[in-house]
Order: sequence, then structure tokens, then C-alpha cells
Amino acid sequence: MVPIMTEDPAVRGGFPQIRSWQVPALRSPGGGAEYGDMIDALRDFLDGVAGAAPDTATTIELARDLRGWSDRLAPAAVPERRQIFARRLDLPGRGQTMSPNFVPIAGDRDSVHGTVRFGRYFLGGGGAVHGGAIPLLFDEVLGRLCNSGDRAPSRTAYLHTDFRAITPVGKELTVRGWFVSEEGRKRVLRAELTDGETLCAEAEGLFIVLRPDQP
Repeated sequence: MVPIMTEDPAVRGGFPQIRSWQVPALRSPGGGAEYGDMIDALRDFLDGVAGAAPDTATTIELARDLRGWSDRLAPAAVPERRQIFARRLDLPGRGQTMSPNFVPIAGDRDSVHGTVRFGRYFLGGGGAVHGGAIPLLFDEVLGRLCNSGDRAPSRTAYLHTDFRAITPVGKELTVRGWFVSEEGRKRVLRAELTDGETLCAEAEGLFIVLRPDQP
């Protein structure tokens, strides 16, 4: 086994090697800056829905409006390879709303750190983030780090998450991810989520490099 990193390293400079985290033109499927604005608005809307108790008239009107927008989008449907959602590598969260919005700050080829804020949409109860949203965050961060730079693409084989403390909704939290080892097609990475000095959760993931015949 070739060791890559055994513990979270000190952050070194910017992102000179992790091109897929910061270069707008890299495999961009289009959409322009306006697409990012739309996704931001959608995130705000989902947080608003989660935090509201609307009256009947408002609920009926919103349902009608949403169905109208679905009908408007239907003619613009494209095959998976042409979709914009979750493929805008220049946008936080790759321009999608499924997983929490991780914003990278610094790192290198083998590590990354940034911030995340879980909106009301991800509330599980009692002011805490839903337990299922935290592995989503870790898979997003470690998956992108694992496939960054000149590395061949890989897929998650397992992701083990340990919950150490309550993860609060509505606070800016710190996320760190780093390579542990790489042997053949196997890549092991770790990550942690902290609220100040409090460790909220940590994870270990095994990623397997795809064979040429695998999609």
C-alpha cells in the first residue's frame, strides 16, 4: 500500500491542482451565471417551505404555480449527458440542491477544506440536521476530491459515518476531507464536520476506480 496521508494535513495554499473545483470552463454544460442564481433561489424556496406553515389558499396557489413551472420545463428536457443540474463544477454544490451546499476554501490535490451551512430543509428535529443529510455531504466532498486532478473516475464502495455530536441547522460549519491511502483501484479517504471545536461527525469512504468498460 502506498500511503498518501494519515491525518488531516495543514491546508496549503489555494486550489492549483483541484481544477474541477474551480475552473468555470471545465466540462461546463452551460446555463450561464443565471443558472446559479436559479439554484440559489430554489435552495431558499426549499428552506422556506420547510420552515413555513402556509394557509390553505397559499398552499393551493403554490401547488398551481409549481405545476405550471414543471409544465414549462418539460419541453426543455434533455438526456442525462446534457443536463445542467449537478454538473456545473464551477458552482457551489455543482449547481444542485440534493446535497448540502459545500463551499471549498482551500486545499490541494490530496485534501480540501471549506464550509457548509445546512438550511431548514435539512432539519431532522430539535434544531439538528437530519442524519441522512450528513453522509450526503461527506459523499459529495470525498467523491469530488477522490476524482479531482488527473485521477481516473471512481465510485463509492462504502461510506461509514460516525455521529459524534449534534450538527446544528443554520450555522456555518467547517468540513475537511483528505486522502488516507491508495492501492490499485482502491482509494480510502476520510472527512470530518466540525462546529467550532466540536466534532459533529466524521466519515471514512472507500472508492473504487472504474474499469474502462464501466459507466
